[in-house]
Amino acid sequence: MAKKKSDKEAAHTFDFSPPSKLFARGFIAPFKFYFSPQFYGLDELDVSRPALYVSNHTILGVFDGYPFGIELYLRKGIILRALADSNHWLIPVWKDIIEKNLGVVEANRENCRGLMKRGDSIVVFPGGTREICKKKGEEYILKWSDRKGFVRMAMEHGYDIIPVAAVGAEETYTVVKDANDILNSPFGKFLKFIGVAEKYFKNGELMPPVVRGIGDTIFPRPAKLYFSFGKRISTTAYKKKFDDAETQEKVKKKVEEALLAEFEKLFAIRERDTDRSKWRRLLNMKKPN
Repeated sequence: MAKKKSDKEAAHTFDFSPPSKLFARGFIAPFKFYFSPQFYGLDELDVSRPALYVSNHTILGVFDGYPFGIELYLRKGIILRALADSNHWLIPVWKDIIEKNLGVVEANRENCRGLMKRGDSIVVFPGGTREICKKKGEEYILKWSDRKGFVRMAMEHGYDIIPVAAVGAEETYTVVKDANDILNSPFGKFLKFIGVAEKYFKNGELMPPVVRGIGDTIFPRPAKLYFSFGKRISTTAYKKKFDDAETQEKVKKKVEEALLAEFEKLFAIRERDTDRSKWRRLLNMKKPN
């Protein structure tokens, strides 16, 4: 039986050296030019104490977390520790990059508890892989099902929850074939026959879509991105009921409603936003399916 790590040893494994702000600015500069991300609610954001930042995953999960995470670091000096799916740790080299250079931590209750004991600010995407594996027509749909672990941890440790809405990335790609299309194809039927579809893709729930960006390529369209930081949601009143499923569902619903309200704000802002350069309008034209 493996020896259980002490709190001190466990905390040590969470240490990492964040990149300099100079490096972060240089890293994000091309992204900012191409996607022109807009941030709302950040100037008013109270960062005097740590919080659990809860956001939505967008298609393929490639343009949601790090843009607002870097902006938060540059403007507020806050380092967000991301809790990521264990599948990331199955990829050689990549697992070392995200853990040692980005401070990403494998998502589980023990690790979350360790980060909260340290007083770290954390970012989670309750939809996980299911939310990045979009099907046609699932833009901006929260696929949190019965996942309540994040509110349980916030309640147990008295962490406020800050909803962060991400809008725009769903327009960088067009879903050409989703899990339904793939599984109904001869290849998909073969995957179901040999049991791979169920074992590794949960019958399509964890199957990435085939996408198209600019023209027939997978290079993303330069859709403008919008991020909105909502107001803190206190969990202190529920601390004694952190293990109660009904209370967890109540807090989870409150977070979902807050995030959906931030979506509506951003949709309205995007509708009024006429700042589009000629090259951006040209490259954002979608090819008919």
